[in-house]
Amino acid sequence: MRVVITGVAGLIGREAARTFMARGHDVLGVDRVTLDDPDVECVVSDLADTAAVAGLLRGADALVHLARARFPYTAGGLAADGRTWHKPDVLADSARLSANVDMTASVLAAATATGVSRVVLGSSLAAYGLYYPSRSIQPAYAPIDEEHPLLPDDPYGLSKAIGERLADGFAARGAMQIASLRFPGVAGADHLRFLRAQDPVVRGHGGLGTWIDARDAARACVLAIETRFRGHEAFNVCASETLLAEPTTQLLARLYPSRVDIRTAATGSWAGYDPRKARRMLGFAATTPLGGAPW
Repeated sequence: MRVVITGVAGLIGREAARTFMARGHDVLGVDRVTLDDPDVECVVSDLADTAAVAGLLRGADALVHLARARFPYTAGGLAADGRTWHKPDVLADSARLSANVDMTASVLAAATATGVSRVVLGSSLAAYGLYYPSRSIQPAYAPIDEEHPLLPDDPYGLSKAIGERLADGFAARGAMQIASLRFPGVAGADHLRFLRAQDPVVRGHGGLGTWIDARDAARACVLAIETRFRGHEAFNVCASETLLAEPTTQLLARLYPSRVDIRTAATGSWAGYDPRKARRMLGFAATTPLGGAPW
C-alpha cells in the first residue's frame, strides 16, 4: 500500500515509517521539518491547507495522522494536592487546541476527497480526562477501557476527544475505516532514564504509570492499517504492565480519595488502561521491554 504518515519526524512517526517500509509498504512522510532519514521520502507541508494535503494523498491507500501541536505542560503545573493542574497560558493553549482540531479535520476531509479508505489517528489516553484535570476527578472503574466516559477539561485532552468525534462523523459516511490509537507516554531511547526514575505524580497521576515503547506504537499503526474493520474504532495502545514498582490496586487506593471499582483479578503492576481491545481486534500486544529489544 501507499501510506502517507504525518508527523513523520516525531518519535512514533520515524518508527512508523521504518516499520511500514519493512512490511513492504510505500511511504510518504509529511512534517513541518524534513526527516533526517535518506530512506524515507519526506515533504514539508502545512496540514491546515486541505487542498495541499489532498494533493499529497492522491494515489494513497492509507493515512497515518500523527502530527500534533504539543502542549508544554510540565511538572510545575501540578497543584499541591497532586490531583489538578494549573494551565495559565490560556490563549496559547486555545491556539494549540485549534491547531490540532484543524489538522485533524483537514486530513480527514482530504482523505475523503481522494478516496483514502484506511486511516489511523494518533489519539491519547488524555482523552479520558485524567491526565491534566482542572478539577478533582477519578476513574469510574479500572482498568479503564474504551467504554469509559471521555471527560477532559484540558485543551490537550479536548483536542483528542474532538478529533475522535470528527472521526465518527467522517466514518459514518460509509467508505472509510478509522482507528483512533490512544497512546500514553511514549518511550524512546532519550526517554528511558526519565521513565525509569519517574515518580507517578511527576506529570500527574492520571497516567497511572502506563507507557508504550515507540517501536510498539509504530507496530500498532501498521496493524490498524492492515486489519480490516468497519467504521471508527478507538483503541487503548499501551503496555500491559506499568513502569511502577507499586501494585496498581495499591496505587489507586493511595491516589484517589474514593474507592475505585476494580474490574480485574490481576495482581501486581497491571496497566490502569485496558489494552485488550487492541489485542482482540488488531492482534496487537506490546512486546518491547523498557530499554530492550522486542521480546
